[in-house]
Amino acid sequence: MREISSLDNPKIKLYKKLSESKRCRAENALFTLEGERLIADAAAENAGLRSVFITKTYSQKHGGKLSLPAETETFLIPDGLGRKISSTENAQGIFAVCRMLDKPPVSDIIKNGGRYVLLYDLRDPGNLGTIIRTADAVGMDGVFLCGCCDLYSPKTVRSTMGSLFRANVYETPFEEVFPLFEERGVPSYAAVADRDAASLADSDLSRGGAVLIGNEGNGLPGEISEMCDERITIKMRGNVNSLNAAAAAGIIMWELSKAKGEP
Repeated sequence: MREISSLDNPKIKLYKKLSESKRCRAENALFTLEGERLIADAAAENAGLRSVFITKTYSQKHGGKLSLPAETETFLIPDGLGRKISSTENAQGIFAVCRMLDKPPVSDIIKNGGRYVLLYDLRDPGNLGTIIRTADAVGMDGVFLCGCCDLYSPKTVRSTMGSLFRANVYETPFEEVFPLFEERGVPSYAAVADRDAASLADSDLSRGGAVLIGNEGNGLPGEISEMCDERITIKMRGNVNSLNAAAAAGIIMWELSKAKGEP
């Protein structure tokens, strides 16, 4: 394990830029990971770890615990340098650079009978990460991000809790993915906060389908929801008018998985 002690080291500078800049991530097709759980999941899923940076304290406590691919470069860094590159308040002392995920083409994923969630203009990284994690948990066949916040931002990646490496997640233009639903016989459901929409509880999801979830504040644009086969809503009790985007997506994805006989 080689040692790095300076913030000016090219590998450390690249890590910092990747953590802070979407443009840098896109240009290099790389993103960053922080924390033992995420890095262990990336290693287990053979996700393409390029470099791992371990603080001296982490090495002393857990140095032999983590199993990394043989081709992964590992570097020992001072604790102070770890604190400088960390994007969390309570850094564990282990960081990594990873290649962006290599997924099958979108056209290979969308099939009749499949279960999908399409997120339109979702802006909160925490919501995005939670939805990806839920999609992984209930067995969605694909998650499509259309004009959403950055999939590879550190906050989004942390919020997925490792599900990023297991779920089929795509950043794709709406115009490219939505027509495939109709072409492949996949029903589309617009999730809306509208009392006139069909109740989720009464909807027949047995054929699978794609649920569309819109922006946290504005929901789906009218023209998008009207393109769907059905507009559905989660009927509320009491004085609640709407749910958080991640909560609504979770409920609908659960209903989709139940209709399929899972989990």
